[in-house]
Amino acid sequence: MKPKTIDIELTPSERKLLMRHGYPFEGIAKALQRVESSRNIELIPMSPFELEMLIGDVCRSINRMRIGRTMDQLMELCDRLEVAERLGHGMLDRI
Repeated sequence: MKPKTIDIELTPSERKLLMRHGYPFEGIAKALQRVESSRNIELIPMSPFELEMLIGDVCRSINRMRIGRTMDQLMELCDRLEVAERLGHGMLDRI
């Protein structure tokens, strides 16, 4: 059974990437905006459905990009989100 929410730890740069290229649902966008100025790793909760859609949006952004640093960062982030989806959590120290 899938958890009701999946908590994902995100770095400041990952949060910026998601806001710019992930097209998050309103709840996730608000959670990201609340910690926008933080330089710490922050915990962002989301439903399994929201995470699945976020992964799809990040993949779509990757497919529309030219090869470069941002694309590489998005690919890394997408890999990490997919692991979080499989494990049911996105805690950096346990992935």
